[in-house]
Amino acid sequence: MQFDDFINRVQELAKLATKEESTTMTRAVLETLGERLDRKVCNGVASQLPNELKDYFLVRSNTTDQYGLAEFYNRVGARADLKYQEAVTYTRQVLTVLRQAIPQGEIQDILEDLPSEYQALFKEEMPNPRH
Repeated sequence: MQFDDFINRVQELAKLATKEESTTMTRAVLETLGERLDRKVCNGVASQLPNELKDYFLVRSNTTDQYGLAEFYNRVGARADLKYQEAVTYTRQVLTVLRQAIPQGEIQDILEDLPSEYQALFKEEMPNPRH
């Protein structure tokens, strides 16, 4: 999946008004996921992404931050200037598109690296946040 396809799909799924909003949500989620994953898993997933998305995913320190799902949503919200519930909704929608964009084996690597509370992020689609 190319960068524009990914961003357009997020925009469509999340019913965002602009590509800029979609890009902001995507960046916030992928940067947060990238800092949460083990470097080996992160590099494997990034290798499947277009360069623009890879850049978001690999913006991280040399250590993996260990935190729960609520903190994950808080960090996405801080990066994208979102309220908590908005961060939850948009995170799930960006990750729905990520699941479509990378091989199942990479999704499995992500799931094996994260605590079980993260499992739902990669297994279910959420309703659109704006009706």
